[in-house]
Amino acid sequence: MTCHDVFNGDADGLCALHQLRLAAPRNCNLVTGPKRDVHLPARVDAGEGNGVTVLDISLDVNRAALDVLLARGVHVTWFDHHYADPVPVHPRLAATIDAAFPGIAP
Repeated sequence: MTCHDVFNGDADGLCALHQLRLAAPRNCNLVTGPKRDVHLPARVDAGEGNGVTVLDISLDVNRAALDVLLARGVHVTWFDHHYADPVPVHPRLAATIDAAFPGIAP
């Protein structure tokens, strides 16, 4: 199974990736860009049985890209703190979205 880690190049994304891979080491393809590049999930070339982990990128903004990945049979894990109501329910999606951080408004 090929895995892809998707994050933008700000401190939140870099720290999230670092912490995740310390806790769960894996060699994954990195899909990244500058801080404000929020459409990175659409650039992931993943197919059936692949895994994609998205860190600190808005699910709400990337619903279409998420739908495409899930339709391809990709397993997606998404960690974020941006508004994303409603979070989709899908057997290949594991989403941890907590927009309750101070200063983050829907």
